[in-house]
Amino acid sequence: MAFTRTRTGCYTCREDGYKCDEQKPFCGRCIRLGKDCKGYGLKLKWQTPIVRPHHAGKSSRATRKQSVSSPTALARRQRQVQLQQQAVSVVPRAMSSGIAPVPAYLLDHWLVTLAPMITMAPTVLNPFHAHITPMIAHSSTLRSAICFMAANHLSVLKNDNSLSNIATELQTNAIASLWRTIDTEDPQVSLAVVIVLEMTDRLFATTSGVNHLQGAKEIIRRAGPGVWDSGAGPFLLNVCSYYDAMASVSSRKAPVLRLGDEILIQESMKPVENLKVLWAIIGRISSMSDQGESLRDDQGAAIELILRVLDTSNVEGDSARTVHAYKEAAYIYLHRLWHNIGSSHPLALKHARDCLNHIFAVPVTSSLVLGHSWPLWTAACETIDPTLRDRVRERVKAMYEFRRLPALQRLEQDIEEVWKMKDKERAATGVDGIDCVRAILTIRQRGPDLI
Repeated sequence: MAFTRTRTGCYTCREDGYKCDEQKPFCGRCIRLGKDCKGYGLKLKWQTPIVRPHHAGKSSRATRKQSVSSPTALARRQRQVQLQQQAVSVVPRAMSSGIAPVPAYLLDHWLVTLAPMITMAPTVLNPFHAHITPMIAHSSTLRSAICFMAANHLSVLKNDNSLSNIATELQTNAIASLWRTIDTEDPQVSLAVVIVLEMTDRLFATTSGVNHLQGAKEIIRRAGPGVWDSGAGPFLLNVCSYYDAMASVSSRKAPVLRLGDEILIQESMKPVENLKVLWAIIGRISSMSDQGESLRDDQGAAIELILRVLDTSNVEGDSARTVHAYKEAAYIYLHRLWHNIGSSHPLALKHARDCLNHIFAVPVTSSLVLGHSWPLWTAACETIDPTLRDRVRERVKAMYEFRRLPALQRLEQDIEEVWKMKDKERAATGVDGIDCVRAILTIRQRGPDLI
C-alpha cells in the first residue's frame, strides 16, 4: 500500500511514496527489495550538485545567494562527488546491490584488503570472512561498524580528510544503532559489532569515548555460556580475549572480561593454541599491579611456574617463533611488575634479545605479525643494545609500511620516548626503575598502542 510522501524517511521511500521504517544507515524496505537506499539528510552531500544556468530575468537574490558560497564548502562538495564517482567505478555492482556507492566501496575495501590484513590466523581460512562477513547482509549496525573501519584505513592510504569525516558519521551511526538493537539482535552479531569498534579504536587511534570491552562483557553475560560454543562464538571470544589482555597492559589494570584460557580455540588458530594461554597469563600479570606484596609474591611464583612448564613443542615455524616471543615477553613483564627488574639486569636483557630475535625471524607479511606489537613493545623497551634498537626501528617502520595502521606509528614514537627516559635515568643513577607503560600513561595520558 502506498502512503503519502514522508519528510523524515529515506530519499528512496520518499520518491516512491512509501512509508519508511527509517532504519539507519539503510532502511528495511530498501534492503528487503534490493533497492539503492539513498539515505537521509546527510546523504545529500554524496549527490552530484545541479548547476543551473543563470537567467537574466531571474531575481538578483538568487545570484547573491550563489555568490556567497564558501570556497571550502564547494571544494568539500566536489571531493565528495569525486569519491562517489570513484566508488561507482571501483565497485560497479553498487547500484544493483541495494547499497549506495560509497558504503559499497567501503565494504569492498573490507573484503579485499582489511579483513585479510587484520587476522592473526596463520592459516588459509580467514576467520573474519568465515564468521563476520556473512553477518553484514543481516545487520546494518555491523555494516556501519565495518564501513567505519574501512573509511579510517582508506583515509590513511589516500591521505583524505573527507573519508575521516565519513568515518566519524559511520561511527556515530554504529554506536547509536548498537544500543538501540542490543536487546533484540543476535548476541553474536552484537559482539561482532563491539569487536570491530574496539579494533578500529586500537588500530586507527580513534577515540569514541565508549568502553567497548565493558559492552562486550555485558553482551557475553546476558547471552549465557551456551551461545558462544558454536558458530562464530569461539572466534569472537578469542578476539575478545586478545584485546582484553592488550587493554590490561595499556591500562595497568586487571582484565575486564577475564575469559581465562578455557574458551574454545578457533580452528584457524590451532597452530598457535598456546597464545590463548599466554593471553590469560598477560591478564594475570596485569592484575598484580593492584595487589599487596604477599598476594603479588604468590601470584608471581604461580605464573612463573606456568611459564616454565608451558609446552611449546607442538608448534613450529613462524607460529613457534611467535609463541616463543610471547613467552619471553611474558617473563619480562612478570619480572618488571613483580620485582621491578628491567634493562641492565642480565636476565631481562637475555629475555629481550631472545624475544626480538624470534620476532625478527617472522616475515613482516605474515598474518601473525599483527599480534607482535605487545612482545615487540615489551622487549624493545628493555633493550639497551644499539644494534637491536636499530632493528626495532626498522621492524616497526616495515610493519607500518605493509599495513598502514596509525597505531604502529604511535608505537614507534612511544618506544623512542621510553628509550630516552631510561637512558637518562641510567646515566644519572646507574639503574633503571622506569616502568615503560606507566611512563607513557604519564606522558601521553594514554597507554601504549598495542594492537
